[in-house]
Amino acid sequence: MVSAFHSDVRRPWLWLGSALCALLVVGLVGVLIGMGRLESQTSPGFDLVLRQASMSLMLIVAAVMGSFSFTSDYRAGCFTRRVLLFQRAPAFTARLVSTVLAALLAGTTVGVLFGVSGELMDSAWGITPYAVLAFTGTAAMGSMWGFALGSLIRSHMVSLFAVPLSLVLPDLLSATSRNTEQFLFPVLAADWADHIAIHIPATGSFAGAMIWLVVVTAVAFGMFLKRDLA
Repeated sequence: MVSAFHSDVRRPWLWLGSALCALLVVGLVGVLIGMGRLESQTSPGFDLVLRQASMSLMLIVAAVMGSFSFTSDYRAGCFTRRVLLFQRAPAFTARLVSTVLAALLAGTTVGVLFGVSGELMDSAWGITPYAVLAFTGTAAMGSMWGFALGSLIRSHMVSLFAVPLSLVLPDLLSATSRNTEQFLFPVLAADWADHIAIHIPATGSFAGAMIWLVVVTAVAFGMFLKRDLA
C-alpha cells in the first residue's frame, strides 16, 4: 500500500490535473463575477448565489478530475500494470487517496483565490478559514464521488458526461420529487458547504454525504476486485 501510494503521488499528471482543475474553476468563477459586475445594480443575494455556484462548479470539476484519474490510466492500460505490481486492493486504494489529496490542494487554492477576489473588490465575501474549508471539502467529496463512478463506468468518454449528470440530477428531479432530492448526494454536499462557509455546523448533511460516498466507494471497490481488467 505504501509503495503504491508513493508511486501514485509521483505521477506528474496527478498534480497537473489538480492545477488544471483549480484553473478551470477559477476561470469559470471569474466569468461569473465579471457577468455580475456588468449589471448596473447587483441584487442583494448575489454574493450567496455566487458562492453556491462556485462550490457547485468545484464539486463538478473535481468529480470529473476524479473519474479521469481512473479512466485515463485504465484506457491506456497503465492501471492494469499497476495491479500487476501492487495487487488490486493497494492499487485502487492508493489511487483513490492520491486523487483526493490532489483535489484537497485544488479546493484549497480555489477557496483562497475566491476569498482574495472578494477582498480586492471589497465585496461581502472574503478569506475565512471556514469558506476555504467549504471549497476544500467540496473538492474532496467531488473527487471521491467521481473516482468511484469512474471505476464503475470505466469508459473515459462516457464518464465525462455521466459523472456531471449524476451531480445535476437533483435539479432535474426537483420539479417532480422535492422530498426525494434532499436525500441525494449533491444536495447533501451542497447543503454542508453552504452552512460550513458561514460557520454553521451541518452534521446531518455531512453524515448523509459521507454515507453516500462510503457506499458508492465500497461498491466500486468490490466490483474492482471481481471484474476483469481487460
